[in-house]
Amino acid sequence: CNYIVPTDNTLQDFASNHVELYTETLSTPKFKNSSPSDFTIYRDFALGPYIDIRGNSKSEFKVEIYDEEKLVYNSVLRVNNWCKLDKSYYVNWRTSIYKDDVLILDDKLNLEGRRVYIAFESSSLGDTIAWIPYALEFQKKHNCNVVVSTFKNFLFEDVYPELEFIKPGDSPGDIYARYDVGWFYDSNKEPVLPNTIPLQQAASNILGLEYKEIVPRIKKDFGNPCGMKDSYQVPGKYVTIATNSTAGCKFWTREGWQEVIDFLYSQGYKVINTSIEDNPFNNCEKIVDTNIEYTIDCIRQSEFFIGLSSGLSWLAWAIGKPVVMISNFTEANHEFSCIRVTNTNVCHGCWNDPQYTFDKGDWNWCPVHKGTDRQFECHKSITPKDVIKVLPV
Repeated sequence: CNYIVPTDNTLQDFASNHVELYTETLSTPKFKNSSPSDFTIYRDFALGPYIDIRGNSKSEFKVEIYDEEKLVYNSVLRVNNWCKLDKSYYVNWRTSIYKDDVLILDDKLNLEGRRVYIAFESSSLGDTIAWIPYALEFQKKHNCNVVVSTFKNFLFEDVYPELEFIKPGDSPGDIYARYDVGWFYDSNKEPVLPNTIPLQQAASNILGLEYKEIVPRIKKDFGNPCGMKDSYQVPGKYVTIATNSTAGCKFWTREGWQEVIDFLYSQGYKVINTSIEDNPFNNCEKIVDTNIEYTIDCIRQSEFFIGLSSGLSWLAWAIGKPVVMISNFTEANHEFSCIRVTNTNVCHGCWNDPQYTFDKGDWNWCPVHKGTDRQFECHKSITPKDVIKVLPV
């Protein structure tokens, strides 16, 4: 439309120009194409392929959608009808559309130069740290512009300048594709049971990437915001630990922790417990401030970190600290490369067994031996000597 703002601003010219504008608008076909046609095809790939055919054509449109070369959907649409597939993880979709049996479109998904939204559905610290590298890998592979939302943006915005960050729930603007990354037990959202694969692979699978372990970037220097060295006045070396987690099956024994702490203390190390919960141990200080910036500052200045299969272990790994992980309820490859303490001579690895699904509402979840003397034997069987012998001291 060729609307020109009146230069003299008189009411008469202003009204006249608007009458011309509305007349031209109303006389223009609603779905005008660059070539003579009576239909328009709209497509996007936001949580699955979406095809919308609009216009006033009397034709029939046969729509075929392929997963690579496998036909997964076909239907006949008329104008002002649409279709959408439920499968929301990345697939190299191929779309064919016939108008009155004449092929008018046949292409594969191409994200180059497109705006793509990747939304993290989990607010867990460990999940978020584990998955963030794959948003950048996706952008590199497809040469697209990735918008990402996490519940921990402040940890990544400064160190992933290649990505655009928004808050969860905020609009990403005009996007061509969207992928939700999470812990799903839904074959339309994730191609493999998430508990049977490494945690990072949940993201690579959903995003259609080849899996490889990637150490995340993370903001690890907040300018020593709490004056950690001055607050603790550390006279020498210290070790950080995290003794708590979000499920009973992840815990180690209090007696085991105390013996390891006593050993470190005898070797001249100060021990600082970074868990949010109260610290019930002797010869061990509780971190004076459990906000995440302070915790990062504390861990990064320690010699090494001892923890469980929890978010703080992932945090320490991302910071670059040597991590000793006590985890026997997961298989050795579920988390990340570190010094692991396990005992495969007892019941172990239930977390990664496809016949079991973790119940986060059951603190005592132990799918094989709950309610018996063998409950949590995977971790109860690990001795302080098992841990002490692998410490990098």
